[in-house]
Amino acid sequence: MLPRRERLRRRKDFLACYSEGKAYAQAHLVLHVRPQPGGRRFGFVVGKKVGKAVVRNRVKRRLRAACRECLPVLIDGFDAVFVARKNAGEADYHQLLREMQSLFRSAKVWRESVEP
Repeated sequence: MLPRRERLRRRKDFLACYSEGKAYAQAHLVLHVRPQPGGRRFGFVVGKKVGKAVVRNRVKRRLRAACRECLPVLIDGFDAVFVARKNAGEADYHQLLREMQSLFRSAKVWRESVEP
């Protein structure tokens, strides 16, 4: 699980990310990124079009796990909301991870060189 300080939890934070941020899209995911001084926070949205509760929860778990794997190479200073598209339930973990990494690179929040 992501630490509480790294999660978007209030509706107004999600809406601010949608309205003030910039969107990037892939086949299974859409990323909304908003510059925010300080740390970084993440939100995950999986609507009913993706599938029933079991499928939606599986997609959210996979997205959170993929996000945790990306944390060491991300810069600070942004809020991000991942919105799962209708076909996200058909994607496996590695597809979602690759798309997430690609979206982070497109949004320029991916640190290309990581110091040891």
